[in-house]
Amino acid sequence: MINLGSRTIGKLVSIRNGQIIAEISSDLGEYVNTLDGINFVGEVGSYVTIHDFDRDVIAEISGINEELKNGYQEYEKPNSVEQITLDLLGEIHEGSFTFGVTRLPRLFMEINLISTQELDTILSVNNAEPPIETNSNETYINALSIGKSTIFDNYQVKINLNNFFGYHFAVFGNTGAGKSNTIANIIQKIFSKTNRSASGAHIIMLDSNGEYDKAFNKIPVINPEIRYRNIKIGNSDDLPKVFQIPVWALSVDDWAILLNASDKTQIPVIRRAIQIVKTFNSDNNEIINKLKNHIIASTIIGIATNSDSSPSSSDKMKSLITRYCTDELNPETIIQLEKPVEIARNDKRSRLTLMQAVSTYFGQLVVVDKLVQLCQTYICKEDLFTSINQIQDIVFDFSDFIEAMKFAILYEGSVSSQRVQEYTAPMMSRLQSLSESAMGAIFGKTEFSTTADYVDHLVKENQLVNIDVSSIDDSTGEVLIRVLSKMILDFQKIRKQRTHTDSELNEAEDKGPQTESIYPINLIIEEAHRYVAENTFQTELGFDIFERVAKEGRKFRFLLGISSQRPSELSRTVVSQCSNFIVHRVQNPDDLSYISRMVPYINKGIIDRLTYLKTGSALVFGTAINIPTLTEFAPANPKTDSDSAEISKSWFHLKNKND
Repeated sequence: MINLGSRTIGKLVSIRNGQIIAEISSDLGEYVNTLDGINFVGEVGSYVTIHDFDRDVIAEISGINEELKNGYQEYEKPNSVEQITLDLLGEIHEGSFTFGVTRLPRLFMEINLISTQELDTILSVNNAEPPIETNSNETYINALSIGKSTIFDNYQVKINLNNFFGYHFAVFGNTGAGKSNTIANIIQKIFSKTNRSASGAHIIMLDSNGEYDKAFNKIPVINPEIRYRNIKIGNSDDLPKVFQIPVWALSVDDWAILLNASDKTQIPVIRRAIQIVKTFNSDNNEIINKLKNHIIASTIIGIATNSDSSPSSSDKMKSLITRYCTDELNPETIIQLEKPVEIARNDKRSRLTLMQAVSTYFGQLVVVDKLVQLCQTYICKEDLFTSINQIQDIVFDFSDFIEAMKFAILYEGSVSSQRVQEYTAPMMSRLQSLSESAMGAIFGKTEFSTTADYVDHLVKENQLVNIDVSSIDDSTGEVLIRVLSKMILDFQKIRKQRTHTDSELNEAEDKGPQTESIYPINLIIEEAHRYVAENTFQTELGFDIFERVAKEGRKFRFLLGISSQRPSELSRTVVSQCSNFIVHRVQNPDDLSYISRMVPYINKGIIDRLTYLKTGSALVFGTAINIPTLTEFAPANPKTDSDSAEISKSWFHLKNKND
C-alpha cells in the first residue's frame, strides 16, 4: 500500500500510434487513501496526472483491461497486470490549464491520481468565492458548487457563474431523470447566500407543470433580501390578482397560434385588424387621420357596391360609422345632393347626413352614387399602412380587437374577395369563444401603457419569478411565453440604447461614465419542446422570437435556459447557441443522435455514458466547466412537486370502513 501522501499508481508502458497505455502497480488494491480522501484506482472516466519538469499532463482513463504474464491463464489475478488506456486532455503550466499537449509524455513516466487542487485548476474554479473588495468580509460567488463528483470522492463540482448564467444553457434528460431537481437545486443555492445576497439577479421560471413553487416559496424565509413571486396563470379563484399579458403586445403570429388561423385567407385579416385597431387607438396626426378616412371610405364603397341586399349593407355601414368615425366621416357628415331625393312620403331632401345616406328608404339605398363619390375623395393611393406598422405600444383592450376584426373582414371584402366573411367565420367564432373564456382573461389592456413599464414591473421588483402555466393549454402557453420573450428583448434593447445615449451625453458634458441601467434577465423554460420547437414555416414577423433571443439575447443581457425530455424536437438554432449543457439519463436513440450532432464538446464516449446515468446524476459540460464532469446533484430542499407516483401504496392502501 502506498503512503497517504503518494498518488503514484503506475507508469507508462506503451506510446504508439496515438494510443497511450499505462500499467497499474501490482502492489495496489482497488483504492487508495490520499489527503483528498478515498480514490479508486483505474476507474474509467477518472483523470490522472503525468508530472514533467515544466508541466503536468492531464489524461482521462478511457479503458481498462487485463494483460497476462507468460505461462498463466486468464483471470489469474496474482499473475496478471492491469493496463489502462489513456486519452490526453491537456496540460497545466504555470498554474493554468490549456487543452492539448505541446509534446507526448515519455515511456516509463509515472502516472498519478489527480488532486483536488489540480481539478480546480483544470475546471478554472480556484477562486470560488472572492471578497467584494480587498480586506472585505463580504464575498460574491465566482464559481457555484452544484453537486458532487461521481468519480472523485467528496469533490464538489463547480461551474463558473459568469460563463453559465451569462450564456444560454440547456438541461436534457428522460422524464424522472432529475431535470427539475437540478434546476431547483442550482437556484436555491444561488439565493441561499446571505453574505452579500444575489439581489441583482432577475430569473423568470416558466413552470409548465406547476412543480417549482414548492421548491422556491421558502427562499424569502431563508434569505429575506430575496423577493420571490409566484404567478398562477388562469387562476380564476384569485380574480383580483389575475396575471395578464397586454393584448396590445400580441403580434400576427401570436393571434394566428391562438385562433388556429390558416395562412392564405385568415392571417391577412388578422394583420389588417391589428393595423385598424392601432390606427383608431392612436393619437391623431395628419397621416393617421388620412389612414382612418381611407379605411372607412374604402369599406363603405365596398359594402355599398357589393351584391348583398340593401338592408344588410345598410346595417353594416351604420354599425361601421357609429363605432369608427373621424371629423370628416361621421354620422353627421353632410352630403349635398344635386337634386332632392324622397326619403319618406312627402319628404324630399337636397342634403343628407352620412347616417341618412347609408339608411334604406322603401327597402333601397337611394344615394349610392353620391355616397361612393364622397368616399372616393378620401381614398389614398400611397401605402399609409406602413406608417402604422412602425408605431409601438398603442394600447387597446380585447373588445377593441374583436371590433377591429369585424371591421377588417369588411375592409378586406371591399378590396379583395367578398367571400372573406365566409372564409373567416370559423376564426371569428374561435375569437369570440376565447374572449368569453378563462383563457381570454389572460390577455387584457393591463394598467401599463408601454412594454417597458410592464416588463420593469414584472422583473425589476423581484429576483425570482415563477410563472405557472400548468392550468392553460399549450397554444395559450406558447403565445404567452412568446409575447413575454419579445417584450423582454425589446425592453433590453431600449435600455441598452438609453444607457449608451446617457453615457455619450455625460461624456460630452464631462460628467463621467454613466452606470448601466440594463440588468441581466434569465428566462428558464421548462418542457421547452412544447414552446421552442423546430419551426417548418416562415413566421409573419420574419423570424422566430426564441431563435432571435438565442442569437442576439446575450449582447442585450437576456439569457435563455431550456429544459426538455425531447431535445430532438427543439429548435436547432436555439440548441446550437447554448454554451452549457447538463445532460441527465437519455435513452431515446433519436435524442442521443440529435445530441451527438447538435451539442459541442461531446464525443461517442460521452454519449455512451448518458444511457446508464442514475437518477439525479448528469454530465455537465460547456464553457462554464472546462471538461465534461459526471455530477451527482443533491435533492433540492424543499423538493419540487415532481415525485413519481407510489403505485404500490396507492393501489394497496387500507380500505376505509366508510367506503
